[in-house]
Amino acid sequence: MPELQRTSNGVKEIKNINKKSLARITALIYGLVGFFIALAVAISTMANIMMQKDFQGSVILVTLFNVGAGLLIGVLTALLTAALGWIMGYLEAIIYNWFAGKVGGVKVEFLEAGEIAKEETKIQHYFKF
Repeated sequence: MPELQRTSNGVKEIKNINKKSLARITALIYGLVGFFIALAVAISTMANIMMQKDFQGSVILVTLFNVGAGLLIGVLTALLTAALGWIMGYLEAIIYNWFAGKVGGVKVEFLEAGEIAKEETKIQHYFKF
């Protein structure tokens, strides 16, 4: 969990990010994105093959082969991109922690529930039609 340092007016500063925590989340995001990109590439390849004018063969076999290959490539791509995402997240946390120690971390302002309602009311006044 990030280490927060309380400052004035409900503003907190993130001084330290847990490296393994950020690495896990980044790996999950990269893995999901990699899987869906590989699946989209497989589907578009299948569509390209079937839409060719000189296509001969069974549409069902081509579809099944490309969906199966797409899922396999999707899983392999997801694993590879997840591994790269883990490394990137770990390195990002190291870099952030180093800079936060030197120049200070990101400052985040937290509002209480009553203050949030007041802010929403102010915003609604700007968007009245």
